[in-house]
Amino acid sequence: MTLEEEAIALLLRSPRLEVGTIIDLLDVSDREFREMVKENDRIAALMEERRAGSLPERVTEPAQCPACDDWFLPYASSRFCSDACRDIGRLEALQRARRSRSF
Repeated sequence: MTLEEEAIALLLRSPRLEVGTIIDLLDVSDREFREMVKENDRIAALMEERRAGSLPERVTEPAQCPACDDWFLPYASSRFCSDACRDIGRLEALQRARRSRSF
């Protein structure tokens, strides 16, 4: 399996992404994608699961942002609700590290 096929298979597992978006994201032509579906059993099986609507949808639980204490729905493994809060978290971690080294 090529790297491109592996990436498509991984992205096809997400019911949130449309097939057209995946194709555009990886800059694959429609013809190339159809060939991949014909030749790659894993991609074909994922396409069939998508057609049947049987892809498992991940349930996202709300999380509390450690920087601002707001509740948000995390995307992927994000710990912070925004880039600004992520930067604040990094600065606070850096300050804690400096304080612990000074003792």
